[in-house]
Amino acid sequence: MKRMPLASGSAPRPPAATAVCHGAVLRPPVLQWDGRRYGGARLAGLAAGQVRAMPGVLSVVAEHDFVGVVAASREIAEAAAARLAPQWRQPAPAMSSSAENTPGRRLEASYCWPLATTFPPQAPWAIALPDQDGITVWAPCDLATSHVLQQELSLLAGLHAERVNVFANGQPPDPRALDIAADAALLATLSGKAVRIADTGVPAAPSPRITVRATLTDDGSIAAYALDGGPPLWPRPSLARLLAGGEAIPRPVPAALPPYRYAASLAAGPSDLAAGPAGLHDRASATARVFAHESFIDEAAAAAGVDPITYRLRQLDDPRGAALIRQVARQAGWQGARPASLPRRTGRGFAYASVTDDSVMPPQRTWAAWVAEVAVDPDSGAVDVTRIVVGHDTESLTPLPADRARMQGELLAATRKALQPPAFDDPGGMPPLRREAAGTAVEVVVPERALAPDAPLTWSDHVTLPAAAAVANAIFDATGVRLREPPFNTPAASRQLALPAAARGTARRATAWMGGIAAAAAGLLISGSPWRSAIPPVASPDLSVYSEAAIERGRLVAAAGDCMVCHTAPGGAPHAGGRALDTPFGTIYTTNITPDPETGIGLWSLAAFERAMREGVHRDGRRLYPAFPYTSFAKLTDADIQSVYAYLMTQPPVKATPPPNQLAFPYNIRPLLAGWNALFHDKAVYQPDPSQSLMWNRGAYLVQGAGHCGACHTPRNALGAEKSGKLDYLAGGMAEGWEAPALSALSPAPLPWREEDFYQYLRTGFSERHGVAAGPMAPVVHSLAALPDTDIRAMAVYLASLQAAESETGAPDAAAIETLEAGAGDTAGVLDAAGAQTFRGACAVCHQTGEGPQLFGVKPSLALNTNVHSSRPDNLVQVILHGIPDPPNGDLGYMPGFAQSLDDEQVVDLVRYVRARFAPDKPAWDDLPWTVARLRARAAD
Repeated sequence: MKRMPLASGSAPRPPAATAVCHGAVLRPPVLQWDGRRYGGARLAGLAAGQVRAMPGVLSVVAEHDFVGVVAASREIAEAAAARLAPQWRQPAPAMSSSAENTPGRRLEASYCWPLATTFPPQAPWAIALPDQDGITVWAPCDLATSHVLQQELSLLAGLHAERVNVFANGQPPDPRALDIAADAALLATLSGKAVRIADTGVPAAPSPRITVRATLTDDGSIAAYALDGGPPLWPRPSLARLLAGGEAIPRPVPAALPPYRYAASLAAGPSDLAAGPAGLHDRASATARVFAHESFIDEAAAAAGVDPITYRLRQLDDPRGAALIRQVARQAGWQGARPASLPRRTGRGFAYASVTDDSVMPPQRTWAAWVAEVAVDPDSGAVDVTRIVVGHDTESLTPLPADRARMQGELLAATRKALQPPAFDDPGGMPPLRREAAGTAVEVVVPERALAPDAPLTWSDHVTLPAAAAVANAIFDATGVRLREPPFNTPAASRQLALPAAARGTARRATAWMGGIAAAAAGLLISGSPWRSAIPPVASPDLSVYSEAAIERGRLVAAAGDCMVCHTAPGGAPHAGGRALDTPFGTIYTTNITPDPETGIGLWSLAAFERAMREGVHRDGRRLYPAFPYTSFAKLTDADIQSVYAYLMTQPPVKATPPPNQLAFPYNIRPLLAGWNALFHDKAVYQPDPSQSLMWNRGAYLVQGAGHCGACHTPRNALGAEKSGKLDYLAGGMAEGWEAPALSALSPAPLPWREEDFYQYLRTGFSERHGVAAGPMAPVVHSLAALPDTDIRAMAVYLASLQAAESETGAPDAAAIETLEAGAGDTAGVLDAAGAQTFRGACAVCHQTGEGPQLFGVKPSLALNTNVHSSRPDNLVQVILHGIPDPPNGDLGYMPGFAQSLDDEQVVDLVRYVRARFAPDKPAWDDLPWTVARLRARAAD
């Protein structure tokens, strides 16, 4: 490839995924560094020999503590990496630092910051292409960050920077670009092949705890200051360079040192690389440091009995910062001591930051000063921010102009983040639907040095660094309670802030109980009525209240719910309905959910749409059949239902009327569904389990709600309702002639499903330990491709928690797989010669483990396939007859169907042979001839 300069106006396009090799890397379980060298777990052993022999594996890389695989496809690379089974030596315990031995009174406090980096929804990827001149890399970056990547990759590959070209790959800039680009570059350099790699992540770590210790003088000033723990103190190099033995020159994080005039000794022990994102500009680390600095100096001021602003100014040797602080204090009406007139349970707090913003070129220093005013509810302990006054200054007035509306929105978002914990219904990487509270007054202070009061304000994201500390300090001023970990409106924090229960009355609780009983009774009467009133049409729904973020959120919720899959007929317009759904009671055709006013939902109000989603009632009052999974969609939160409504109403309207349903009596009598709902439908919104993690609750919400996995994977009773027994949930069902196997501990899989298996299966449509998604599951994986990795991972976490307790124990993967595959050899005692002959002619080239050439796609092992080990032969018969014509992932390869080339007898022989050979511990299937004939006839209907 002809080399091009970095700043070229026409960057070359990256090679297609099918035109390059694919890589996967393994990370050590403990990742640490001391600012120069890697100090985490060390590689002690690797099962590389057997992995190199796997079909499709091109290279196994082990460089110091960097371990990776290069293969013909992503699925093969990830499967091979899983089999490497590296052994790691754990590092020695780190020594913590201590404050200087300075005479005086000691003060110590620990702070915890929940590091949560917002990643773009799309999983990032990078391609590295080596040639005789150097290396070219495509990564999710912009012009500024590409220079950082170029310098890092030149050090990694040992090349002059001019021999390293970095181009944007078309994805939004991503904090993970540094690591994935370096992983691809190192694999490409060591293997000599063009390598594509997707994000492999850094193991999540608990929120880092930052401990601050200080020695105070007689007047309360800080004489010595030490800080231990927390995220890395230095912008780190790529993990690939650290693990491969590289070094880095320490450079302090801009926010690592407090901006005050006292001695500071930083932590000498290694930092946890998993405590922060694998990114270029780690604002989460800077925010954590500022929160610790500004909370601690506020505590020191309280201990000294000095006004917090006066205390800071006394130790601030920065005229420009001091001027900004005084200006913000005047604007906020801060007069020094707390006014006696300030109402009880209200308070004000101050916080300040001065750091260097190195996310812009050239880097520039920024200043930010915050005053926050809060009100704390005495009964609930809930915190409301009533007013914020923010001053912001930068070295230059020209880099990034920002209007006041944008600044106010960013400042409100920062206060919300300090108050509200992440919610289970917030999609990963997406802004929430709800608009900011209108009750918070936002005042932006223009620096006095500005040329004119109405001059454009310069903007830096670092203006929000002091937000959480200012709110925490205001809460202390209002209640005397010091909260050292945001967010502040969690149940645990509210319990600390609420007044004792004895101070509250009980009369209103009794009234609330009576009202609740009456409302519940009225609701039961209404929902159980066979007839429901129509909701008046709306001529033109007001969509201006929904932001672009809300509409995008709705797109993701709709993707999780497979709305397009069900509401799109073969060859029809998206969402226009008409797809036939075969049920035991007849055929139901899906409706038109485009905003067409005549045949779609164009006249539906939000109230009508929400009623349909929660109760299964049409706008005109008709009952909807539960083939529309409102029994699951009822679990969606108001915000998600609103966002789906906004998304659907902004899609192109299509005039299309589906065919009439074909249901036998009495199932065609819609009013009878009122009784069905009374018996089987619970319209309650999903309630998170407080004993589980946010990730688990997010996964449960997606699986039980929008994903409606139980609609297929839970058995149904005689009336078509999902069984509700404790062991019935996700215990297996049938969908469109295919078995939907159990996703619980009752799974027939020969190997236990684990979190990574579920993640790979839902993300790519293939799990090496279980098989390929086919039949109705393939389009589900297509839809899930729109969801961010965090959502897919959350679903995997939840589903893995439903498995048997012993699923994470037993024989190691490699040994268990070897045992299963060894038992499926040609000497397994299989006597069906006809079936064996058909298998060798039609199947062996793709499914004979360890034999035959590696064709395009994956080579699934039938000894590990869940369908082969099931109690029903339906899925195996379906795949043999119809193949996988539309795989959920192009890299998986195409499987042809044999309905035209094999007759029923040959299919029976083949199915019997596959069962006996690859699941020798399972009994033979009964009634195979009838099953094959039935499924072939079903496809012909």
